[in-house]
Amino acid sequence: MTEAEFESHVLDLKVEGYTILADQLTPAECAEARKELETRYPDRERGSFEWLFNKARVFERFYQLSDLLQLVRHFLGSDALLSAVYGSVVVPGEGGHGLHSDSGITGHNREASMPDADEGRRITSHSIALNVIFCLSPFTETNGATEFVPGSHRYEYLNVPESAYDNARTAVAPEGSLVLFDVNTWHGTTKNQTDQPRYAVLSPWRRRWTKCEYEMARVVKPDVLERAGEDGPVIFGFQAQSPYTELWQWDREEGGPKPEFSHLRRD
Repeated sequence: MTEAEFESHVLDLKVEGYTILADQLTPAECAEARKELETRYPDRERGSFEWLFNKARVFERFYQLSDLLQLVRHFLGSDALLSAVYGSVVVPGEGGHGLHSDSGITGHNREASMPDADEGRRITSHSIALNVIFCLSPFTETNGATEFVPGSHRYEYLNVPESAYDNARTAVAPEGSLVLFDVNTWHGTTKNQTDQPRYAVLSPWRRRWTKCEYEMARVVKPDVLERAGEDGPVIFGFQAQSPYTELWQWDREEGGPKPEFSHLRRD
């Protein structure tokens, strides 16, 4: 990604609340990932679509893309945390569930997390978290692609007005693209009017000091972590774990007790 391309994506995220990066995954990677999701689809209610990085190596690529990491860290900091990697399949006839923001479901704008002093207003001054949609199928106007309301991430109030639906714009993107968006941005899956499933992978990222969907440091398999290289302990939140020993006994880099206090480690 050139400097000009980077600045263009930054501007899109700031103004529109989302941006599309093309050519992030190869056709072979998309085909392999689609096959994995197709195989796991029948058991999706029992967790087969979750923690995909632990289940097939193709999904390890999804948090190692340099263009994506550059943008994520620009908005969330160099210690941004991967919060989840899970599958999304919209079969023919499904979709069209209306608009929402992810920050109102698992993020900082959950109703129970907003005190009266906030007066019903969202945190819109800074990006607290981002979400990523990996387009394993082409995203079209008719196959269940995600639609976004441009600029809605800067709207202070929680309720989605009816006028937002008139301004929604479908994110049309070729296979292998990714859509990166602010979790405050209103969006929703459109109805799949075709005869083929629409395949995608979703991957939210958060600031280090916020709570992730999963305790990723406890979830990731050792071999997956090793293949993530020096970024692995940061991405999977080892350094973000809260100490359960006294501070002088804790190794923040490893996310556990220092070797001489290994007897205090919790499995």
